[in-house]
Formats: sequence, C-alpha cells, structure tokens
Amino acid sequence: MRLKNIIGLVIAALIIVGSIVFSLWGDWLWFGSTGYQNVFTTVLFSGLGIGALFGSGFLVFGLANLFLAKKLSIKGKKKPPKDVGKALILIILFFSLMVGLTFSSWEVVLKYLNPAPFGIADPVFGLDIGFYAFQLPFLGYLLAFLGTMIALATIITVLSYAGYLKLFDIKPRQRIELEMEPVQINVPSFTVNFEKFKEKATHHVSGLIGLLFFVIGGSIWLSRYSLLLSGGGAVYGAGYTDMAVSIPFITVLTVISVAIGILFLVNMKVQSWGIITKGIAAFIIISIIGSVAAGAVQGLVVGPDEFNLEKPYIDYNIQSTLAAYGLDRVKESEFPVSYDLSMEDIQKNSATIDNIRLWDWRPLRKTYDQLQLFRTYYDFYDVDIDRYQIDGMYKQVLVSARELNTGDLPSGARTWVNEHLVYTHGHGVVMIPVDKVSGEGLPEFYVKDIPAKASYQSLEIDRPEIYFGEETDTYAIVKTTTEELDYPSGDQNIYTTYKGDNGVPLSDLFTRLVYAVKFRSVEMLFSGSIKPESKLLMYRDIRDRASTIAPFLNYDQDPYIIISDGRLYWMIDAYTTTDMYPYSEHIYSDWDSFNYIRNSVKVVVDAYSGEVNYYVIDQSDPMIQVYGKIFPGMFKDFQDMPEGLKAHIRYPDDLFNVQIAMYSYYHMKEARVFYNKEDVWVTPNEIYRKSKERMMPYFVILKIPGEDSPEFISMMPFTPRGKQNLIGWMAAKSDDPGYGDLLVYTFSKQELIYGPMQIEARIDQDTGISQLITLWDQSGSSVIRGNTLVIPIEDSILYIEPLYLEADEAGTLPQLKRVIAAYGDRLTMQESLDEALSVLFGAAPSGPGVTIPSDMTSEETLAEITRVYNLAQDSLKAGDLGSYAEYMAQIGELLA
Repeated sequence: MRLKNIIGLVIAALIIVGSIVFSLWGDWLWFGSTGYQNVFTTVLFSGLGIGALFGSGFLVFGLANLFLAKKLSIKGKKKPPKDVGKALILIILFFSLMVGLTFSSWEVVLKYLNPAPFGIADPVFGLDIGFYAFQLPFLGYLLAFLGTMIALATIITVLSYAGYLKLFDIKPRQRIELEMEPVQINVPSFTVNFEKFKEKATHHVSGLIGLLFFVIGGSIWLSRYSLLLSGGGAVYGAGYTDMAVSIPFITVLTVISVAIGILFLVNMKVQSWGIITKGIAAFIIISIIGSVAAGAVQGLVVGPDEFNLEKPYIDYNIQSTLAAYGLDRVKESEFPVSYDLSMEDIQKNSATIDNIRLWDWRPLRKTYDQLQLFRTYYDFYDVDIDRYQIDGMYKQVLVSARELNTGDLPSGARTWVNEHLVYTHGHGVVMIPVDKVSGEGLPEFYVKDIPAKASYQSLEIDRPEIYFGEETDTYAIVKTTTEELDYPSGDQNIYTTYKGDNGVPLSDLFTRLVYAVKFRSVEMLFSGSIKPESKLLMYRDIRDRASTIAPFLNYDQDPYIIISDGRLYWMIDAYTTTDMYPYSEHIYSDWDSFNYIRNSVKVVVDAYSGEVNYYVIDQSDPMIQVYGKIFPGMFKDFQDMPEGLKAHIRYPDDLFNVQIAMYSYYHMKEARVFYNKEDVWVTPNEIYRKSKERMMPYFVILKIPGEDSPEFISMMPFTPRGKQNLIGWMAAKSDDPGYGDLLVYTFSKQELIYGPMQIEARIDQDTGISQLITLWDQSGSSVIRGNTLVIPIEDSILYIEPLYLEADEAGTLPQLKRVIAAYGDRLTMQESLDEALSVLFGAAPSGPGVTIPSDMTSEETLAEITRVYNLAQDSLKAGDLGSYAEYMAQIGELLA
C-alpha cells in the first residue's frame, strides 16, 4: 500500500474518531448542565463495558482456538506458513469489534441485574412476569452471543487448519495445449489435502460443534417460554396445540441437541461419525414430525372443537391482557337512560353546562393565528385543553403557546446570528374558556397579547419567555453581546438578555470547538458575540430533551403547557412498556409495539430554564422500579411535585387511546362471547367539515354518577360494530383523588340511544338547519361542523355540535355562528348554547324578535307560523338570506 493511501486512511480514521469523541464530550457537558450526568455515564460506560466484555470474551476464545489449531497443525514441523497467523489474528480482531458493537445493550443486561417482581405468575409455568420482562431477554441475549462466538470461532478454526496444513496445495502454473484451438494457456493446478485436514482438525472442530449444539439446545428450551408470547392462533399466547404438541417436542429436541453435543465431544476421542450423523438426522426428522403433528392436531383435533379446547387459553388471554393494559381495574356499571331532563336539572348541573366545549381546536387554531400571532415568526403549534380554578369557578380552558419558528423568518433574515442569537424564544400563551363566545362569533380571552394580559390574577405570567417548546428544534446561544428579541411592540422591538443559569457554558475555546464540530458551525468558533459568560441551550424540543435524558421511556405525543406561580411549564406523560407479558395481546401504535404499558412518570419541563424533572406517579409499576434501581436519584416522588402543577395532571391521550382500542374487544370477559366476537365495540365517527372522521377522546367536566362534585375527565362513547347507536361510554379521571380511575357505563341493548352519526344524520335531515348550512356554504364561505360532544347529564344524554363559518380565501377567521343541541327526539340550532338549551327544555328565543312559549295551543302555533313566514318573506325580498334561513328553521321547529 502506498504511503499516501496510508496517510489518507489515518486522516479519515482520525476525523471519524474525533467527531465521535467531540460529540460524546459535547453530550457529557450538556448532561452535566441538566443535572443528569449520572444517566449519561451509566448508559455510556455500561454499554462500553458490556460491549468490551463480550468483545474481549470472543477475542480470548478466538485466539485460544487459533493457537490450538496452530499447535496441532505444525506439530513436528519447524516453521509454520508465513502470514497465515497474522491474517487470522486480523480477522479475529475484526470479529471481536463487531461482536462488541452488536452485544453492547446496556438495557438488557442492567434490567437482568436489577429485576423487580410483578407479583403475578404466568398461568402455564407459574413463573413471575418479571422473569419474562427481565430474565428471559437476557438469557436469549447470552445464548445468542455464545452461539455467535462458537460459530465464528469454528469458522476461524477451519481457516486456521486450512492455512497451516495447506489444505489447498496450489502448484505452479503449467502450460496446457488445447487440441481444438491452436492456443496454449497457463493455468494453476491444486490438490485438496483433505486427509491431512481430517487427521489434524477433527478433534478440534468436533469439540466446537458439540458446544454449538449445547447452545442450540438451550435456545430450543427457552423457546417454550416464547410460546406464551406468540400470536397467530385462536388467542395470543400458547394454545391447545402448543401445550399438547409443541412443548413436548421442544423438550425432545432439547434432549437430542444436548445428546448430539455430547456425541461430538466423544467424537474428539472416538472419531465415529456414524452415530453423530444418525443423531442429526433424528433431530431433523423429529423437527419435521413436530411441525406436521402440530398442523395435524390443529386441523383435525382443534379445528372441529376449537372453542372447547381453547377455552382455558382464551381465559388466560383475557385476564392477562386486561392486567397488562391496566384494564383489570375498570369499574363497569349500567347507565339507565330516561328522557325526563328539565331546565332545573340543567341549572343544577351548571358546572358541566358552563364547561361544554364549543371551540374545536382546529378552527380555533386558525382564529388564534389571525388574532394573536402579531408576527410571522410566531406560531401556535398546538391547542391544549386543561382546567383552572378561576375566580372560584372550575373552568375548562383551551391554551396555546406562542412559540418561535425561525423557519418562518424572511429568507434575507435567516442568518446565523438571527437564528441562534437574536430570535431565541417564543413569548407567552393565549387562553380562552371553552364556552365563551363574543357577539362576533369569536373567542373571549382569559390571557392574550404581547406582553401577556391576564383577566385574572391567578393567570398572570411573570416569566412569559418560551425557550423550550414543542416547535423549538434549533440551538440558541444566550448571554452574548448581541441582544435577544423579546417581543415586538408596535413599530419597535423590545430586547432582552437571558437571565437563567441553565445551559452549557461556552467559557473556553475548546468547548466552542467541540460544539462547532458537533453542529458543523464555523460561526460558533469565531463569532465575536460569544463571551465567557455565554451559555448554549440545546435539545430545546421538549420531547427530544426528555427522551435524550431518558431514552428508555416512551413519551405521549401531546405535551401541554401550564401556567403555575407566574411561570410556564410543559407537562409530558411518559410510559414504561414491554412486549414480554405472557398471554397479553400486542398493540402496534405509531410510536411503539408492546403488550404492557403504564403511565408511570409525569415529566415537567420549565419553558424558560429547560429544567427537567421526572415524577413517578405509579410506584407499583415494576418497570419503573427497575429503572429507579439502574438510575438512582433520577426519579422524584409524585408527592414532591409542586401543588400548582399537581392540579394540572391529566389522563394521557395516547394511553387512553390504547386502552379504548383494547377494551373494545376485551370488555367481553366471557370466553364464548369473546371467541365469537359477539359484542365488539368500536369508536364512532363524526362529521368534520363534510367528511367522516374517527371520533377522538375528549375532555369534559361533569359529575360522574354516584359522585358529589364535577370532575375533569377524558371520555369516549362506544357503538356496536356495524351499528350507529351508542352502547356505552368510557371515562378516565384526571382529578386527584381518584386520578387514573377507569369507568365504563353501558346502555340497555333494548333501547335506542342515538350515536354521533345518527345525530349527524338528523342534522342533515332537518330542513331548517340544512337550508341554512346550504346557504352559508355558498358565495365564498364554508361551514365547519365541529366536534359532536356526547354529554352525560344526570340519567340522560345531551348532544352538542358547534357550527363555524369561514371565508374561502387565505387568512380566514373562523367564527362560531351556531350551536346545535339534541336531546331525545328534539333537535335545535341557535345562536348560543343557552338559547339552544332553552329551546330544548323551556321557553326560549328562536330568532330575531320571535319567542316560542312552551305551552302554545295549536291555533296559536299556526298563527305564529304565519307571522314568522311573513317575516321570512320580507327578509328574502330584502336579500337577507341569513335571516330568511333562520325564520324557516323556526317554522320547522314550530311544526315539530
């Protein structure tokens, strides 16, 4: 190899190694600035240590076999062939590196070393679930390493004997004349010295293959436990065929594998291949017989009588799945519906009525954009729902953080200085009550504007800057000589300097070099704005920040922002999961695959400082107990969370969606009903704009049957599969005490309870409402039909659907124009929720200047219809199509 090539390789290696070292050093400094450096060192050094252990283990084993092969091959010879040993040592070193990198999983090993019991035994072998979650993965991991090590060592050993014994004896080129053509060619010739190889290598290779069969036997034996984690049969987990056929055959194959291993070891002395050949043949034949027998039993025995034979295993599946997803604690009860709700009941449940969400987050976000962005570089990434005690009232609100998005800066302003030194943070939040609407159909704000203006003292924000958020995916350098933009004020900009202590100090040139390499930024190294006091803020996306610190947790897709004690905080729900829970059904979500889940941790991120705290809310979860042992001091007790933040914990969306999906099948706890799938529930659809969409869980404040006060809950209605009527609803409590309680209320199957799509159909069939929607949906405007809310009140069900109107051109400002309410067979659309409820439950205004008394006689009703019809005609002549449609809707109500 030429010198310049060697120099090029060395330079390339130095660049690669240097980049890795700089990246690790940069992360080391960052973890130190967050207070979680022990997590970084545990993960890094345990991974390196485990990889080094397995890599060096292979290195020692490989070299031992190489030297043994060399010793046996050159016995009696003076000098071994040149370069054979060097080449093989290089191969062993390469394999050692690959083995070390492959088998460096800190999590598998540390979970094995720090187990925690589940306190539940599997129904087949009687082993604690902790064996499957913590021990079984490690045992499989260890056997995989041993099998890899022995297989690679066998290859190296064969190559060693081939090299040292000159298995392929290549002779010099000979000239051969071809009779067919007048051409002479030179070809090498070689002979295979197989007898010499057989004489020298048989003992050694036999021993290695014997060890390999021991490992194969161990792997086969462990596969009996994996049957409890397999799918594809009548249930998830081992079924009748597995228990009657597969497990006995696994036992036989394990014994045969060990016996073959012993025969190979004996063959080191006896050198009798006949019995080994027969043993391997028996292994193959019994494997084939086992597969055929399993298929035959499944088809001929189980198939004709599947339910009776699989019933015990169906029960195992139901019980295990409910336990694994936390559904074994669901309290299920009947919800008898009676249509006798009165205005007095409505007033008695004012806490629920005053918190009915009239604002759908999708059109509301557009409204926020038009009313509260102020500059193009701000963005409302999401709208979150929460509740606050406001002026003595328990109010449900919609909150959105005004984050900074440097991607929306004008192209000419997207310089390194602007993106990383000037435009560093968002500013404040907007908050509205879910039920308030202005006369123009716009939201009424509790918190608005820049700087933030709060309608109540408890909502005032002293530290409105948002340096860490859902949309903040760039690094920022603060405390520089360049001032940061704080917020715009009219034609002027207000500037500020970060006052927090968090961040990585850029106090020396080497640290700046480290991050210049990490972020590929020359400016970071040479910028004159950076001072010794400057701090680097990185990993500013809150989910990225939390998952970088604790990558072993899964995180909810919907963090939400909280105002507490004048500061802004983000709350992220974190989950522990495993796919090793016997007999529990797997679920495949967008963010993971698992068959056990717990919302064990609430993560709180300070929007200003980026400080991250992990609070354990479910101490009974064995998974979080294990992580607590691995990372001592990382997790805090939930009781240590500040009271202002505790008041805002809520049941997480992703977990509730998973539990809804599972409970729609696993509420069928009787084996035969489950087997026949007789009573499958589904989540209903609703109409958004003009298309069907799957209804998502929604938060409401209501009084749970049997409870004394209203609570903040997440709920989801269910419909039977293939039908549109409601069959029940599920609720998850968010308030403490009782946080996390799951409740299911079922309706009578002999009585029709309207489902969301049936309410949507009734809206479409209502002449007055459909006429108005048709009129509004013309002439450059569009009607948006918001969420259909199913609201349980007393022993009745109320349906609410808001109606929005927006212009078709860009920069639209959706307005809430009407509220549709349904109760029993009654349906109305009015300008406000109060008017709609008054129409449903008592006398109420039903249009401009028109009132419908609840006790009108037939003659009075006909006279009123005539009067309203005349008003409608006058409106039509005047070109007032909106009033015309409203009058026609009132006529429809009068006729009803």
